Amino acid sequence: MTLSLDESSLVIDRSEPHIAWGVGCYPRNLEAQQMFDKDHFFDLVERAAIVGEVGLDTNSRVSMELQRQNFRQILEIVTEIPRLVSIHSYRATELVIKELRQKDIKNATPVLHWWTGTADQTQEAVALGCYFSIHSAVARHSKFRTRVPTERILIESDHGYRDPPSAIPCRIEWVEHLVGQQLKLDIKQVRNLVWRNLGSIIRKTGTFELFPKLFTHVLKKVSSDIVP
Repeated sequence: MTLSLDESSLVIDRSEPHIAWGVGCYPRNLEAQQMFDKDHFFDLVERAAIVGEVGLDTNSRVSMELQRQNFRQILEIVTEIPRLVSIHSYRATELVIKELRQKDIKNATPVLHWWTGTADQTQEAVALGCYFSIHSAVARHSKFRTRVPTERILIESDHGYRDPPSAIPCRIEWVEHLVGQQLKLDIKQVRNLVWRNLGSIIRKTGTFELFPKLFTHVLKKVSSDIVP
């Protein structure tokens, strides 16, 4: 994920075997929000597998008016150009749901990152077609077991800037363990589930060719019916 269109421009055309780059406009980044340009965003999204990180945050120094304006434009574009969209909603879960409710985003795939909404908000988000990327801080929440279908679950690392690369797999394995406890699955089953779910998103958004070739190999292993 990237935080601004400037960041996205630097990396979007890089080709790396294990990385798919996202086009983002982080709601807590004042400069990114002020410099957001709809046409530039559109151009970047056409070349990207993922949109993120985008969304709303009531704890941001960016005015909510500007955040909403940019988020609405982003949702319009991903409706036209379907993508996996990683959505930030810190202290703004109801506001994010309201924006998703007002947009016909059935062609895109909203993924709620580090979701802290209530059980009822979670249920509505499921009805709106959302997926949920789960981090260790929220993995124990029962709503992911009681309100979210297993086919809507993804895993995220959300590693810190100072984390060495060697720490990231350990973080992900810990989240897999916590999610497995909730769903009564072992780590391998959780991992296969998440890859199948990601594959379903890639198929739905028609973005298979935009992901690294390595994804083809893994997706074929977990489910043959998600590869075009």
